[in-house]
Amino acid sequence: MKVSKISHSYVVKLGWGTFTTIVALAIAAPSFAQSAVSLGRNFRPDPKTLDGSGGGNVSIASTAGIADNCRGFAHAEPNHTITLNETFPVMDLLVYSSNINDDPTMLIKGPNGIIICADDESGGRNPQVTRRMPKGIYKVWVGSKNVNQSFGYTLSLSEIRQK
Repeated sequence: MKVSKISHSYVVKLGWGTFTTIVALAIAAPSFAQSAVSLGRNFRPDPKTLDGSGGGNVSIASTAGIADNCRGFAHAEPNHTITLNETFPVMDLLVYSSNINDDPTMLIKGPNGIIICADDESGGRNPQVTRRMPKGIYKVWVGSKNVNQSFGYTLSLSEIRQK
């Protein structure tokens, strides 16, 4: 590697071996990306939607630390971090996908030890949680019933129950 100074800027020249190593690392890096959102009461637009890729190889029950209705497999890291800047009397989280063969599940871990697992509660194939949520940080995992089955989804957040 050669470094030279050109008028208060530094130019780094990398050899071919370094370039191929960087490309290999970029290709090998996982494509999983987490999104974060911060919400106050009366947020707009309502619903707020977040897109992601669900599924993985980690048991949601083991991530939750409980087995009660905690089904499916997700990534080790949460798909979304949601910060509620104040207590919401009603917060509705609904996961849906456009493919009828997907069967999403959801885990929410919040402040004060809140753990919520959801699977098909909305009367269909989509996990939904509607409840009072205190101010704080919530981590959301979106999983699939089958290990290593990945799929695209939308997480919809609203201050009213969604259908």
